[in-house]
Amino acid sequence: MTRALLLAFLLMGCASLGASSLPMLRSLGWFDYLDGADIRSACAQGSPDRYRLTYNAVWGQQVRIYEVTGDAAAGTARLAARVLFPEAPSEIDLRDPLRTFRGQRGTIALTPSEWRVFADDLWASGFGEPAPIGLVLPSDGYYWVAAACENGAYHFNAWRYPSRRFAALRFPGFLFAHDPTGVPVQPPGPSAPRGPKNRVTIETRAYSIFDLEVGRDGLVGVPGLP
Repeated sequence: MTRALLLAFLLMGCASLGASSLPMLRSLGWFDYLDGADIRSACAQGSPDRYRLTYNAVWGQQVRIYEVTGDAAAGTARLAARVLFPEAPSEIDLRDPLRTFRGQRGTIALTPSEWRVFADDLWASGFGEPAPIGLVLPSDGYYWVAAACENGAYHFNAWRYPSRRFAALRFPGFLFAHDPTGVPVQPPGPSAPRGPKNRVTIETRAYSIFDLEVGRDGLVGVPGLP
């Protein structure tokens, strides 16, 4: 790697790294990306409404990311979806080496009525309630994390399966129904027992298992990611 390229990577925000197609860079920035650090830092009066909702269905098996960005002038919004995993390094196409790591992507426009339904479902899911401080989010489990800037105010919340709060969620149904990727949703289920090495092998690739913890306004602690 050239010195200039290395410097460029260092100057990139950690949250931007979390959206990278390169597994190493994505891992380095995943914590800040999931925490919505970039959304929080840019959130101010007059900022466009922006939401990031992430469904972790076992890291290495399926992670679904939904970005909803509103256009206040038009009353519409844009929904961008990305589904990560599973990755198959043995099937890398030399014409597009990062394809298996990039995941499946898709974008659609939401009408004013659809945007209102999404917002109503989000708030009906407890989005505006205080985040569950101390809640542990295991990478080998199932959970939702939401980070958003709405009306100039930053919001953060999280829901872990199984729980009464998770079962009461309404916004996943809207997102899955409008998902343009075509990738079937992996439903939540019991987590496999953790082995002594705290690693899981999926599609011949080993992933470290890591836990995140919910704080008052975001995630706390920086884990060592795979």
